[in-house]
Order: sequence, then structure tokens, then C-alpha cells
Amino acid sequence: MNIKKPILLDGAMGTELINRGVEIPLPVWSANANLFHSEIVKDIHRDYILSGADVITTNTFRTTTWTYKKTGSSLKDSRDLARNSLYKAVECAHQVKESNVKIAGSITSIDDCYHPEKFPGRHIADDIYGETLEWIIDAGVDFVIFETMGNYEEIKSAFSLGKSYDMGFWISIIMKDHDTILDGTNINDVFSLLKLYSVECLLTNCNQMNTTLRTCEKFRNHWEGQWGAYPNLGITEYENDYFEIIDEPNFIDGIKSILMKDPYVIGICCGSNPQHIGQLNKLIKLEE
Repeated sequence: MNIKKPILLDGAMGTELINRGVEIPLPVWSANANLFHSEIVKDIHRDYILSGADVITTNTFRTTTWTYKKTGSSLKDSRDLARNSLYKAVECAHQVKESNVKIAGSITSIDDCYHPEKFPGRHIADDIYGETLEWIIDAGVDFVIFETMGNYEEIKSAFSLGKSYDMGFWISIIMKDHDTILDGTNINDVFSLLKLYSVECLLTNCNQMNTTLRTCEKFRNHWEGQWGAYPNLGITEYENDYFEIIDEPNFIDGIKSILMKDPYVIGICCGSNPQHIGQLNKLIKLEE
């Protein structure tokens, strides 16, 4: 039985945009949806709130100058597009939020979150994270969540910049296995680093359910602070397109297993939709 009801995160944005007919090609992924399909972005946020989400996550996963530069745009155009998309994303969240709902500003790895070896280095990361943090905090979020972080040096860059802001920070890491993050760094080293920055909540996201469960056990036994999890619903790690997902019994069993470990936060990542969040909300109520 849970001592306290966990905070319920929303679900996926990218795969849900696809479900609703929006094309989101790489490298910008869902970023252009803020500029050209903002009503659909707002509808997705609204549906997650109606399903019980306590936190909605801004559609800012790829709204960076670095990402738009990869499309071949000039530096100036890339910066303008990234900034406009980010501010529009936060605006979309504000336009549908209710008084009891928080807005988390999403920031992720500079390059491909499934390939930590593509980390472009501290100098570039400091520029991009510094710029993105300035924008997203100015746009108005309740806290920032660094998502799907799998490179130790990148995590260090993000938080060394974040400490200069009067803002709450969460971080969600992606795992190679239950002992190491995706770049091979031992999770105990990550714990030690994050303690230095007084991280408000440590989470894991975008791993399969089984990997997530093993990571939750590690959090429960070795992390002294608040923790949470939002697994993807894929059947394989790092390569699934998230339209072939685990069946409902495995989904329910996995979520129940996470809830039994008393997380501070729970949600679902890629492959999920508002119906999944509604199911999760019902499971939370059954555990109370």
C-alpha cells in the first residue's frame, strides 16, 4: 500500500502526435508541431489532464538551436525557430493547464538520446543548455526536467548550469542495465554527482518495463531522495518504433510492480496515450 499517492506524470507527446496524424520527422521530431499544429499539442495536454495527470510536460524535447541547425538552416534561423517553438510549446501548456496541474519544462540530451557517444562535448553543451535554460525558465514553467539523460559528462554540464537558477530540477536517466546508465557509467557515480546538485527528484524513463523495474529497485535501495519512473511501452530497447507495444496484462502488472515500490512520481513514456494515463490513474487509486 502506498504511504502517499504518487505524482502522476502525463504520457507521450511524440507518438501521440503521430497517432493524431501529425508528421514528425527527425531530426526536429515533435518541435515543429508547436509552430504548425499547436491546437493538437494543446488537445494532447488537455486529454492527459482529463485522464488524471498532475504534471504536463512541455513539448520542448527537441526545441534547440543544435537540432534545427541539423536541418541545414543557418545559425540565426535555427536559433529563431528553436526559440519560437519553445515559447509556443510553453504557451500551449499554459493555455490548457488547470490550477492543480504543474508544468514541467522538458530538456533532453543535445543529440540522440539513444546514442550517448554522440554527445558533442562540454563546450557545445554549455552553449545549448545555457540558451535553452534561459528560454524555458523565462517562458514560465514550474520546474525543469532533464529527460532521457544517458551520458555522465552531459549530466554534469546540464546541472552545473542549472545550479545558477532559482528553479527546481528533476532528472530522468536512461539505463543500459540496472547498474549503468547508457554510456556505461556506474549508477552509483551518478548518485554521487546528483547529490552535489540537490536534485529534487531522480527518475528513469524510456526503458522497457523490465529494465525499469530493476532500476526502481536500485533507486529504492540506494538513492536517499525522491524518485520516480516512466517506462516506455515498447517490446525492445532503443529501437522499437513504439507502435508495437506490450499487451494490457503486462502493462498492468508492470505498473502495479512499480507502485508497490512506493515511487514519488510515476508516468509512462513512448507508446502511451491518454487512455494509458487513465488506466494508471485508476491503478493508483486502487493502491491507496
